[in-house]
Amino acid sequence: MNMPSGPIPITVLGGYLGAGKTTLLNRILRAPGGRRIGVVVNDFGSLAIDVDALAGAGPDGIVSLPNGCVCCTLGSDLFEALRALAAVDPPLDHIVIEASGVADPAAAAAWGSSDGFAPGGVIVLAAADQVQHMAGDRYVGGEVTRQIAGADLLVVTRGDLCSVASRAAVDRWLDDVAARVPRVEAVDGDVPADVVLGLRPDAGATADGAPHTDRYTTWSAADGVVGEGALDALLADPPSGLLRMKGVARFADGSTREVQLVGRTATTRPTTSDPTGTRLVAIGIRDVLDLAALDALVG
Repeated sequence: MNMPSGPIPITVLGGYLGAGKTTLLNRILRAPGGRRIGVVVNDFGSLAIDVDALAGAGPDGIVSLPNGCVCCTLGSDLFEALRALAAVDPPLDHIVIEASGVADPAAAAAWGSSDGFAPGGVIVLAAADQVQHMAGDRYVGGEVTRQIAGADLLVVTRGDLCSVASRAAVDRWLDDVAARVPRVEAVDGDVPADVVLGLRPDAGATADGAPHTDRYTTWSAADGVVGEGALDALLADPPSGLLRMKGVARFADGSTREVQLVGRTATTRPTTSDPTGTRLVAIGIRDVLDLAALDALVG
């Protein structure tokens, strides 16, 4: 049995019913970007999974897809679902959990701090034509607002269904509720997997490259020494437009640290890996992200 090369990142998709979580999940499963992704969903009904694949589910409930990804349903125990996915062979590169509309995504994301896993961020979808109405609902409004304010990255959907004035009002409301949470626009789930899951450190991103769409830009450092203080400062206050950063930073004293940033939430941990140099990749919003600020990290 092959063992994972490191902890498996867990990303949680949140958002109230109708925000577009399943559409985005289907897009990721259709174009996983070379990753083996494990998806935990509430039920298979709305995912674009072939009937024959469902019929071939193993005793652990895991459904294997032709592109190497796998799915399973949440059932009553998230721990059991994650344990089953962690045992998949060959190992998975990433796990995505679809949180129900009324669930707290942060609770599921906490599993990313467990042994064998790593935090991969909380991505919350907000439907532009519904979110303010939902936030004002006496029963669910508090949870809708908390999900948005607690997100690492917001994906705004259904903006094409709003008038210019109503869309501007939604943006102002989001500025008030989640001023420091980066957000991107999506129509029909057209957010690349690299934005949701992060670039792979071996993806070969270049500073003038863009994954799938000219709305995003990428940056990478494949060698060099990172200024530890400069990295800490950047992670504490990420530049505007930076959506994700991951990889390994090597410092002047030879020590290395694994870096994972999603939106404004960053985690680092010492690593025993010994790369020939730094291996960092980042993705951000084109014409907003200051690539020079990232270049300044590496000497």
